[in-house]
Amino acid sequence: MIEIMKMISKTIELTVLAVFSVLFAGYALFIYPFEKLSEMMSAEVKEKKLKYTPATEKTVA
Repeated sequence: MIEIMKMISKTIELTVLAVFSVLFAGYALFIYPFEKLSEMMSAEVKEKKLKYTPATEKTVA
C-alpha cells in the first residue's frame, strides 16, 4: 500500500513538472518572439526609447 502511494506521489510530481516544462517551452518558443517583434515594431516604444535614453556627448578623437 505504501509503495503504491509513493508511486502515485512520484507520478503526480512528474506530471506537474512536465506540465510546467511544456508551458514554459511553449511560451519561450511561440509567444515571446512575437512579443519582442511587436515591441520592436511599436511606434510608442520607439518614442519612449528616444524620450528616456540619456543623451551622450560625442567626443572628438
